[in-house]
Amino acid sequence: MINAGFRCHNPECNEETTTRHDLHSVLPAPNFLPGMVIQKQISLSGMDQSQEEITYAVNDSATLANLQGVDENGKMLAEDDPRAVLHYRWMHELAQADNPNPDPYPEHLEVSCPHCGSPFDEWTEERTGVEDRLATVDRYGNPKPGLQVERHLIDGDVVIFNRQPSLHRMSMMVHEVRVMEGHTFRFNLAVCTPYNADFDGDEMNLHVIQSEEARAEAKILMRVQEHILTPRYGGAVIGGIHDHISGAYLLSRPGTMIRQAHGLEMLGNIGYTGELPELLKDDDGQLVYRGQDLISLIIPDNIFLRFRSRSNDDVVVKEGKVDGTLDKRAIGAEDGRLLDAIVQTNGPEQGAKFLDEFTRLSIAACTSLGFTTGIDDEDLSDEAVNAINAANENASQQVNAELEMFGNNGKGYETRPGRTPRETLEENIMQMLDKGKQEAGDVAKDALNQSGSTNAAVNMAISGARGSMDNLTMMAASIGQAKVRGKRLERGYDERVLPHFKRGGRGAPDRGFIASSFKRGLEPTEFFMLSVSGRESLVDTAVRTAKSGYMQRRLINAMDDLKVYDDEMLSVRNTANRIIQFSYGEDGIDPSRGVHGSPFNVDVIVDFALGTEGATEVNRESVEREEREEDFGGWEFEAETDGGEA
Repeated sequence: MINAGFRCHNPECNEETTTRHDLHSVLPAPNFLPGMVIQKQISLSGMDQSQEEITYAVNDSATLANLQGVDENGKMLAEDDPRAVLHYRWMHELAQADNPNPDPYPEHLEVSCPHCGSPFDEWTEERTGVEDRLATVDRYGNPKPGLQVERHLIDGDVVIFNRQPSLHRMSMMVHEVRVMEGHTFRFNLAVCTPYNADFDGDEMNLHVIQSEEARAEAKILMRVQEHILTPRYGGAVIGGIHDHISGAYLLSRPGTMIRQAHGLEMLGNIGYTGELPELLKDDDGQLVYRGQDLISLIIPDNIFLRFRSRSNDDVVVKEGKVDGTLDKRAIGAEDGRLLDAIVQTNGPEQGAKFLDEFTRLSIAACTSLGFTTGIDDEDLSDEAVNAINAANENASQQVNAELEMFGNNGKGYETRPGRTPRETLEENIMQMLDKGKQEAGDVAKDALNQSGSTNAAVNMAISGARGSMDNLTMMAASIGQAKVRGKRLERGYDERVLPHFKRGGRGAPDRGFIASSFKRGLEPTEFFMLSVSGRESLVDTAVRTAKSGYMQRRLINAMDDLKVYDDEMLSVRNTANRIIQFSYGEDGIDPSRGVHGSPFNVDVIVDFALGTEGATEVNRESVEREEREEDFGGWEFEAETDGGEA
């Protein structure tokens, strides 16, 4: 009760000076509780019960009624009733809870000490103060020591963000809070890849860190910029996606000129305050900047790099100056060579700064230059449409001819080793239909590529921003054979997949060949057969996820006690000090510090040391890996020739 009540700050308020001995016997001076009712108790003692003993106790029911602000009949007491002073003080505090500058208590709610009467101080000419033990501040307005202060999130707070399933360490990273309106989590698009997050209803977890030690530790170890490079292969797992890549592609293509006003607007979006690039004049006499010059402004001067972009263009970065088309292979998540080099050379802080400025610049480029896509991006000429129809018709005729050659039972039909005549027939038909789809797709690709730089869908596929040329061919040309377990559709009705076809029919459309395109629209039978194929992929995805999850769990548990020792060979040992591997990974290389599996890029080091630019002229017709390794280094390339996603 002492800790829950009031305390008088009069130094002379004590047992000897108190005027309320009844109160003192219950709450020793200088402690008291406004509204507490003291009850006198008389008891008889002695042999003849003639001696009276007087004691005092708290009347609990009356005291609780006063604290609730009601009388013995349950009616509310007046606000100026001294019995209810504590109740109405609490009401006043609640009313001022959201007021940053709370109003003082009214005069009738002021509390004085019942022991000494809170006399006036002759020096301050004010009454001696009293302290509310339940208050969170002392009499000077300062927070009391030991209080646990809870508050709302504010800008700059450190929190841990997580999206499940947490498959690698980048699934939990530290972000700094920016409080905004609404009830949804928002974060930078460049961080979508490590979380594997998109914005179609994903749910994520936010862990608000409480102690200063935990905040400091999390900020040092788990900040987003500390995880730009993945420990799996040393490349950037955080990087540009979608419009970031499209903007970079538009801005860096050879011949891209930006009007002066647009260029200054783009630089204003990133808060650039340095020197401006050289102004040129276009064919109309307008002052323009080269797009590559604008990008070069935000690239550090100590970057020396060369690689082949997805758009089959040679990119050279020397002393921060860009020459070549930048796309996903330059700044994309999991594929950005330029981003890798900046983080590895200048550290995560500089890498995060570059990524932030580059993504803002590329978005500004999309806005300024104009970038939009529509269904007309898949328009084909009449000649291309006729060629596609001819390719599909030719494939169907080849299938019919093969079926006639097979006959009713396949007697005399040439079979492959280990295959029955029926299995050989199906394999031959699949090859014919796949070849027909390939021919139709090639026609569509050629027609789409001829649309040049004006076709946004093709630009996205070539640059790696989204989709692939194969996706576009299915939209514009034909979808091809629907497959279940790698074969044509077999199951359905008796001797046929659907009742729309003849029994025993094995022609191209009977078994799921889809000659239509997504743009033109599918026939009902084609739609159903494509749905069958899609159902298989959904089931396969679910099964594969479960199997891979269990496999990962077993691997983690199996390697739980392994450790890389700091000896000469960087050996891997278990807790029993037994050697599992004489040198980590058989080569002692830390993947997180390497360059896509290699310890370093030899070509870049040689170029930097000799001041050369290396081999940049290559045979555009050749796609042989050996030749590309000779010119650029093997880690620079994957086998992609059409600019689409692998």
